[in-house]
Amino acid sequence: MFPVENVAIMIPIIALLIPVIAILTTHQRKMAELIHGGTQNRQSSQEILALRHEIAELRSLVHQQSIAVDNLVSRSVVMPTETVEQRLR
Repeated sequence: MFPVENVAIMIPIIALLIPVIAILTTHQRKMAELIHGGTQNRQSSQEILALRHEIAELRSLVHQQSIAVDNLVSRSVVMPTETVEQRLR
């Protein structure tokens, strides 16, 4: 079959190839997860979009409320102060 000298040389070569093959398969698996794992990325991006939409709604609500408060303040300043007697008549 094989001479004994060749078998003696093949054993260390095979021993060194095992980690190399393990590294390559791990790399291939990680790359496949990156390529095909887009569902997690899509879900994350949908969550980010939902949060951005919610923040926009909150900003709009704060703007509306600040305008309402400004309107109330301007009404109270513009309205003349009446005495109690004038209000009761």
